[in-house]
Amino acid sequence: MFKKIYDLISKEFSGKNTKEVIGSIANFHRIQSSPGFREAASFCHKQLESYDIPLVKTHSYPATGSNSYWGCPVPKEWAIKSATLELIEPDGTKRNLCRFFENPCSVIQRSKATPPKGLTGEVIILPKGMKDKELEKLDLKDKFILTDESDLKRLRLIAVNKLGAAGIIYDLVSELKPYRTRANFPTARRYTSFWYGTEGDEGDALGFVLSAEQGDELRKLIKDTKKGNEKLKKEGKPTKHVKVHAKIESSFYDGEMEVVEFFIPGKEKGQEVIAVAHLCHPKPGAIDNASGCGTLIEVARALNDLISSGELKQPKRGIRFLLMAEFTGTYCYLASNEKKIPDFIAGINLDMVGADQTIGGGRTLILERTHNALPSYVNDVLSAMLTEASKEVKNFQGTGGFATFKFANDQPFSGGSDHVVLGHPDVGIGTPMFIQWPDRYYHTGEDSLEKVSIDMLQLIGSLTATYCYYLANAELPEILWVAREVNVKGKGRITNLSRDLLNNFLIKLESKNETPAVKKEIDKPTKDLTKEQLVSQFLKKIESQILFRRDREHQALDSVVLLTKNKEEKEVLKNLLKEMKEGINTHAKTEINDAKVAIKQIAKSMNIKEESLPKRKKDKHDIFAKKMIPIKLIKGPISSLSLMDISYADNKRMKKLNEEYKDMSPTLSSALFWLDGKLTLAEIAELVENDIGKVSIPYLVKYLEFYKEYGLIEYQEKEK
Repeated sequence: MFKKIYDLISKEFSGKNTKEVIGSIANFHRIQSSPGFREAASFCHKQLESYDIPLVKTHSYPATGSNSYWGCPVPKEWAIKSATLELIEPDGTKRNLCRFFENPCSVIQRSKATPPKGLTGEVIILPKGMKDKELEKLDLKDKFILTDESDLKRLRLIAVNKLGAAGIIYDLVSELKPYRTRANFPTARRYTSFWYGTEGDEGDALGFVLSAEQGDELRKLIKDTKKGNEKLKKEGKPTKHVKVHAKIESSFYDGEMEVVEFFIPGKEKGQEVIAVAHLCHPKPGAIDNASGCGTLIEVARALNDLISSGELKQPKRGIRFLLMAEFTGTYCYLASNEKKIPDFIAGINLDMVGADQTIGGGRTLILERTHNALPSYVNDVLSAMLTEASKEVKNFQGTGGFATFKFANDQPFSGGSDHVVLGHPDVGIGTPMFIQWPDRYYHTGEDSLEKVSIDMLQLIGSLTATYCYYLANAELPEILWVAREVNVKGKGRITNLSRDLLNNFLIKLESKNETPAVKKEIDKPTKDLTKEQLVSQFLKKIESQILFRRDREHQALDSVVLLTKNKEEKEVLKNLLKEMKEGINTHAKTEINDAKVAIKQIAKSMNIKEESLPKRKKDKHDIFAKKMIPIKLIKGPISSLSLMDISYADNKRMKKLNEEYKDMSPTLSSALFWLDGKLTLAEIAELVENDIGKVSIPYLVKYLEFYKEYGLIEYQEKEK
């Protein structure tokens, strides 16, 4: 249904032109709420106008640090002119450690200014993993601390604000094993930033970023100098110190944040497809995410030229594009255009696309589906297109095709980008994402243009344009194909889930030893169950998880109705979807029965008898969860940005909670998607367990209490 469109677009879309646009965007230092971001937005605006895109508009939103949209604060504008860090002692020879104009990632973003003549101070090593009480005993007054401590906010609040440290010198390497470790990635500087809430704390700290290599050298120099001082003391000579001179010209002020909007109109007003890519991040940020922005600009050019020339007819629906600051800009736009949200029948998010797969780690092209709380037909449409594009090379006999690029189709929701906002259930725009991951150069100063692949841009751009146009122009024949695709794929997902559960059961059995397991009360970890209890657990899992999957597939089918407003077409779809949902229900029942029979047969062949699961004692958290309904007080997702004003003490409590309930943080992320104001917390917990395979009610109750304290949710007792 889309192959002809894809082939036509592929010929028009230019990966080469896209890379040139990406290169231009990568020349701007694009920190959220900054002159550099504004300049990048202005460049994109002018580029789009040069392509004669019908509508191009740049929106400006206040950026005062005290204002917010849907609970997301907009950072106060920050401008930086220059930043340098020089090593001046112990030997008196000056050596450049950081220069902003050479590498913008060499400064901690949103650093305050030094006095006009700069700051000079001794550098000391801050041992990693110190507790607050240990840290507070140190003499840090007017000193620069060299550290790879991950909690930058803690360092800012205690070391700088409380103890008077002059600044932070940061050499943390965020590892992505095996592609990026401190040992194999010694020259890169990490993208590091101070983040502030709405309480006016901006400009309370400054810092610089070193590479691992520089950090190790400076650490060695400090240790060698300290060792040498022992000898100097014995000889009665003056001791030496490692000192640096820092100078930063920067400022905070009430400013603005921009969103670039461009639009290809449809024949009919109302329904639209929306495509987004975030424009922010430090210079160069070529892959993350000048690539997504450059790709969408070229998508708009290619589609507009094809429509203008008559090779493609004007689509039925409009196609709207946004280039904005990640999360923040998306909140700004949607909160300012709430009445328009129901018009969007589909979305797509491009984040880190066009990466050369021969360098930089995996960089696998991933199609990430919508969250299970918002199943949508869009996933299977884009998946079908990627599958077709992967048949680029024929085998020897020409009987099949395969890809020369690495890709992972149909991957579960993970989050981390703007599809989180668009695809949240109370926003309701089905939005899959294209991303390439993992990436060795992610969030470092080495994310540069030469690592961008024209071929990957060509592929992803052509797919994105095809997806947008196909859905924008879908009529009843295309809609019926979409419904069938969702139906067939949905049955396949149920079958795959059944198979995976059975295989996981066998894996768990194999990992069991003959020693009776200790039965813990907290959350019944699988590793603590006996083989006999595993049988019971998986028989229960098979039913609950397959029924969960069935319900998601029903919702995905229901979403197809969004593609038409015609009453007659809706009636045709209604009858078809009813039949398809009945078929999926029958298929789910068959899979449940077959999988249960298989488990029982395997257990019997191994002389394993079914044994009841240990029951966790119900406590006050269970009682609370069963009767209380959490209700969100803001629209859209509750994210870490919603908690920027959290106190340091509460932040410590949250971290302690995550340490107590290890590996449970993904369950919170999932739970927040299910907060619909109707379900009790216990019902949400059941959905979470079926969604990602684990849950802890005490953890959710305790963690959501923070959200209640900070005015993000409230509770309502379920009616009896």
